[in-house]
Amino acid sequence: MDASKSFYRYTPAGHFHVTDEDAADFLQSQFTNELRPFEAGRCTYGLWLDVKGKVMADSVVLCQGGAHFRILSERCEGEAIAAQMERHIIADDVVIEHCAPGFGFELSAAAIASLGLQLPELGRFVSIEGGVLFSSRTPLYNMVIDSESEAGAIHEKLISAGFAPFSEAGRGLARIEAGIPLVPDEIGSTDLPGEGALERDAISFTKGCYLGQEVVARMHNIGKPQRGLFVVQGEGSAPEAPLALYNRDSKQVGELRTAYRGMGHWRGVAILKTRFAGVGENLHLETSEVTVICSLQERLKND
Repeated sequence: MDASKSFYRYTPAGHFHVTDEDAADFLQSQFTNELRPFEAGRCTYGLWLDVKGKVMADSVVLCQGGAHFRILSERCEGEAIAAQMERHIIADDVVIEHCAPGFGFELSAAAIASLGLQLPELGRFVSIEGGVLFSSRTPLYNMVIDSESEAGAIHEKLISAGFAPFSEAGRGLARIEAGIPLVPDEIGSTDLPGEGALERDAISFTKGCYLGQEVVARMHNIGKPQRGLFVVQGEGSAPEAPLALYNRDSKQVGELRTAYRGMGHWRGVAILKTRFAGVGENLHLETSEVTVICSLQERLKND
């Protein structure tokens, strides 16, 4: 399905506000990406790491003013993100307030134009009737609407304009095609950001200290990930991930993290030891074979 003529609906797993006079500096000390300058309208994608630099969650941070931030995450539970924050609030004046998750849409530029809305610039958000529209990562945009009835009306407008809703599998395949890893499903609490090639979109190497920063900087400056995310393909029905992956010598070399049924085959993302992940390499699940197609970040469009 053509992503430019489609849209995806989801329920954000995390949606909360962080406010009070120390909110900006506190978030800057916890989040992996640069939040400064703290000006209304900024939208920043990044990660929340543990002290060992492992990926606990991802989110966007919307700055609604120097002391008011909205945190949104598609797949990562807001309660878990907030709980990690609270463990590090010592003498800071910071208030965390959860709110209803709202109703999310992932949209192409054409879909937004069909709604009569102006595209936000990359790294910015705009307030719209009943919600927000933001651009944190190319090539798609996100909208979160507070009202179920308003979300339903937007859905119907998109259908009337000729846009088709993505299934979970269709959206997964389109995301893989674009080279975008899914947190925490494909990169999560046992993994480092560099193993998911998240440095470009989610990490600042100039902002100063944040939780897990030392490990991330060391890998970036002097290390090389021994594992990475790769697109793999198999025949038949898509298996239920996660599943261990083995080489021809029955040695476990990685794990299948996601799998989506396509046309005549399934395709998914696996984390693999890079020395066993050559393009065309055949690996094995318990009862079937998979082929390594490419690194997730190579974004092959024609295979």
